[in-house]
Amino acid sequence: MERFDWLTEETIELLVRGVALTIALTVITGLLATIVGVGVGTARLSPRRRVRLPAVAYVEVFRNIPALIQIIFWAFAVPGIVPTDLRIAIFFDNGFMDALRSLSGIPVPYYGLAACLALVLNTSAYIAELFRAGVGTIPVQQLDASRTLGAGRWIAFRTVLLPGGLRAAFPALSTRLIHNMKNTALVSFVAVPDFFSGIQASIQETFRATEFLFLAAVVYLGLAAVMGTAFGIVDRRLHRARHV
Repeated sequence: MERFDWLTEETIELLVRGVALTIALTVITGLLATIVGVGVGTARLSPRRRVRLPAVAYVEVFRNIPALIQIIFWAFAVPGIVPTDLRIAIFFDNGFMDALRSLSGIPVPYYGLAACLALVLNTSAYIAELFRAGVGTIPVQQLDASRTLGAGRWIAFRTVLLPGGLRAAFPALSTRLIHNMKNTALVSFVAVPDFFSGIQASIQETFRATEFLFLAAVVYLGLAAVMGTAFGIVDRRLHRARHV
């Protein structure tokens, strides 16, 4: 056991809390990014320029700015625009932030919200393009058949384009969501106590960088493997349902 003397009870507790927060961030940002991405991807398909062009701009902006820059921008730059007294009242010291601090355990909950927003914007921009590409694989005959049967635009979208696009894009979409999980490590740069933040704190306390970085690699690899397995099961069921 002396070989693992760097893993004290306090360190294990810190890292377990960090893993829990990392999983929560992954689930929340993944779900929101999927919803937003499908919406933006649908707008990208619109024949109306006033709908399509803002969606194009959304994808180009949030896909091409690195996630870390977006996290730091929303966490530090946006509050800096607001005068000091108003900044504190809006972003840091109010009833909502106090309640969020109590529920989440995040010392500065606004930084957690800013990090979530940045991850959602970045990931949803990729998902929008993946969904648009998935819709592009749907045979035109399927859409024509639904319209022949009297389906309106919304019903055709809900019954043909949405399930077909998600099914076709799911392998790439699941890869992007796993990448989003790995991107949660970036929230440690804005004082969000996720798993990687716990790893950094443990290294600073013990100077055992090799051991803790190896542990971090194993944990993230494990999370990615679990997500990949779960997404693989969903993908097989989606394609099985298609042929039923």
